[in-house]
Amino acid sequence: MKKFKEKYGPWAIVTGASSGLGTEFAWKLADKGLNLVLTARRKDKLENLAANLTKEKGIECRVIATDLAHEKGQATWMSGY
Repeated sequence: MKKFKEKYGPWAIVTGASSGLGTEFAWKLADKGLNLVLTARRKDKLENLAANLTKEKGIECRVIATDLAHEKGQATWMSGY
């Protein structure tokens, strides 16, 4: 796992993290010890996922609730960082 973090860095961004494949990707990346920036439209689901990942995997999570399909959502994303 350490080699994975060395190769890719300590943080990963997961879009569509509130359900389906996005949630699965978040868990798999957390298994490798990466901290996560989680983004999707449903803030409540993102916050719940972030809390579970932090508790169970000991990683940091940041949540950005936005719709990246729209220009306003993209601006929200960019202003968050």
